[in-house]
Amino acid sequence: MNLELRALTRRYARALEDFLGGGGEAALHEAYHIGREALARGLGVHDLATVQQGALLKAMLGVRSRREGTRAIRAAGKFFVEGLLPFEMSHRQSQEANAALRESEERYRGVVDTARDVIFTLSSDGKVMSLNPVFETITGWSRAEWIGKDFAPLVHADDRARAVEVYRAALADQASPRFEAGVELGILGKSGATIPGEVIATPLVRDGKIVGILGVARDITDRKRAEQALHHLNEALEEEVKRIAHALHDEAGQLLASVHIGLAEIARDLPPHVAQRLADVGGLLNKIEEQLRHLSHELRPTILDDLGLQPALEFLADGVSRRTGLHIVVEGSAGVRLPAPTETALYRIVQEALTNVTKHAQATRVSITLTRSGRQLRCTIRDDGVGFDVWAVHARRGARGLGLIGIQERLHGVGGTLEIVATPGGGTRLIMAVPLEVDGAESNLAR
Repeated sequence: MNLELRALTRRYARALEDFLGGGGEAALHEAYHIGREALARGLGVHDLATVQQGALLKAMLGVRSRREGTRAIRAAGKFFVEGLLPFEMSHRQSQEANAALRESEERYRGVVDTARDVIFTLSSDGKVMSLNPVFETITGWSRAEWIGKDFAPLVHADDRARAVEVYRAALADQASPRFEAGVELGILGKSGATIPGEVIATPLVRDGKIVGILGVARDITDRKRAEQALHHLNEALEEEVKRIAHALHDEAGQLLASVHIGLAEIARDLPPHVAQRLADVGGLLNKIEEQLRHLSHELRPTILDDLGLQPALEFLADGVSRRTGLHIVVEGSAGVRLPAPTETALYRIVQEALTNVTKHAQATRVSITLTRSGRQLRCTIRDDGVGFDVWAVHARRGARGLGLIGIQERLHGVGGTLEIVATPGGGTRLIMAVPLEVDGAESNLAR
């Protein structure tokens, strides 16, 4: 044990002794400050648990009765939780930073809405009919080079099929919620660089007939950079959550196991009636261990890292079903382990979606289906609840009630797409598609 931890242990033991002796709020306040100091020195939850273990063992040596031991254990647990508060607050501050970045992105979108975008028209056969001057500023092409030519070569080869789909839907006047907020397409600049763009297309009507499409394209380079920064922040937060969950599940669990061993050794040298009191203390420690394990699974289930997405979703579905009474089934299989960021994103999205269902849907049944199609994995979440008006939700800029902004940001971070199918009274389907990237031979999830 290093010098810092020894000094912290002595200070913690004094404060715990003071609290057990009736120190009240002043002693709890000291526990909080010890937690803050531990966090500032780079110590973790397992270090604080080590300190708690030593102080608790010392305190239990002076226990004279079963009732006194029970009271001491409960008080020590309360004292330990107070010391953990700074770690919880640190995690919440990270979440708030994430929310602040999202709000910054929304403010940026408001600024972009007032900027000049590329405005274009296409004929019914896909030829470029007009372009505004901003096209030249953004792409480096002159307008004369593209007027009268097919629009498709302007779009990156990977996005051409999607661009044609948007074009045909606009010509047929078949609006879709997934196209309403704009479609992201890569635009080829004259230099050969790909410019990320967001395109909105609507029918161009003359004399009551659709003769082409009118479109607006926006350069979203800055937004993509912000999304990438947000993606990196999400990854950093997941790593921190993973670290804390690991500390609670493994390291704190191991320390509590050591406490059990220590108590068992002490009990061997004590009369039976005193040993029984220590056994009662062990029961209380078991409850503490159970609560720590539950908290660790809430933060991040180790099954996600160990076995993959499908077993983690089954574990999540079972937990939600037990708490809420919802009948939840997980069907299908990805067949392979996905990249860790993709598995994490899909797990968090399903977690958010199930939270939405329990809060808003009034559903009785939910199905989560994994389907592999070519080099894509589709994850569909369907409920039999009250549904909602998709158009109205999309129209509410910044609406957060259903967590759709967070879901879309997580999907964007792993190259995925989201489609929502819902009608009032008819239930809801969330359809997510993410690219499959498998390194080496494919393997079953339950390996």
